[in-house]
Amino acid sequence: MISFFLSFFFSFFYFLFFFFISFSLSFLFLSLFFISFFLSFSFFLSFFFLPSFSFFLSFFLFFFLSFFLFLFSFVFLSFFFFFFLFLLSFFFYLSFFLYSFSFLFLSYFLPFPFFLSFFLSFFVSFFFFLAFIFLHFLFVRLFFFLSSYSLPFFFHPDFISIYLSIYLSIYLSIYLSIYVNLCIFINLLIYDSLFISIYQAS
Repeated sequence: MISFFLSFFFSFFYFLFFFFISFSLSFLFLSLFFISFFLSFSFFLSFFFLPSFSFFLSFFLFFFLSFFLFLFSFVFLSFFFFFFLFLLSFFFYLSFFLYSFSFLFLSYFLPFPFFLSFFLSFFVSFFFFLAFIFLHFLFVRLFFFLSSYSLPFFFHPDFISIYLSIYLSIYLSIYLSIYVNLCIFINLLIYDSLFISIYQAS
């Protein structure tokens, strides 16, 4: 009886700890993802399509739009399970690869070489994808090993392993998204400086 209450207490504490940590980090990284995405998109609009459009106006416009999309995505992701998020992270990896391949294709038409960007983004995305699979199986095996405790279903180690796998897939998908948008932002700045130099030379 004492071992049951001790295991129940520690599993409950462990669940609450990861619950609050995962939700706070999910809010943080999801907001960073959408802010970085729409900030890069506002730079894209300001520099290429709308030169008379104010940068600050576009920044605040896409900032509020990203906030509403962030709320929608948080509600959307809360109602799905591990399999969907695994596919989501895998499609992030594929889109990351296609994004890198597009810059490799553009390097044949632009004077700036993008081979380094292609290989760097490819290996980083592949590393994150392998780390996602490895950590998922590590968590599942660890909590299956601890599943001999007679706990309620909600605090059962198998349930906690699924819960951790869901948020692990969210984290790695968001890491990939932040890295993609950071690469887009840097490459947009490179494009901008390249086009300015071409315009000044002409």
